[in-house]
Amino acid sequence: TVERAPGGTPLRPAGTLWVTGDLKQMSDQWLVGVSMQGYGCSLAVGLGIPIPILDEQMAGFAGVSDDEIFTQVVDYGHDYPKGISRSLGQVSYAELKSGEITIDGHCIPTVPLSSMVRARQIAELLKQWIEGGTFMLGEPQMRLPSEMA
Repeated sequence: TVERAPGGTPLRPAGTLWVTGDLKQMSDQWLVGVSMQGYGCSLAVGLGIPIPILDEQMAGFAGVSDDEIFTQVVDYGHDYPKGISRSLGQVSYAELKSGEITIDGHCIPTVPLSSMVRARQIAELLKQWIEGGTFMLGEPQMRLPSEMA
């Protein structure tokens, strides 16, 4: 089990989402090559996931704010390439979005790896597809193991 905040959000990585797609059919608007010092090359993928809000409980899960979502601070420039698995601290997404965090008394500038502007564009596009009937909601193809399931 993963330790959770009072609102139920996990304090450490708690799940994985597996997606598959045909790159030849994807829009290059949502695919961007990236490079991070110490980590290397990667691919940033814009992804929209419809979450049906069927009851109050699901609305509560989906409606958490950035100060209720936490992540671990990891040194991708030093620790990651050497296979060292450790957290330098825990911060909320609100702290990350503020532009700086404090770790061991040092102010560290932060830069997002995601874009709220693009996320909203993807959400709007997905909404249009669902309303237009070109994206059909269906049953999950495979369920991940979970205590909540």
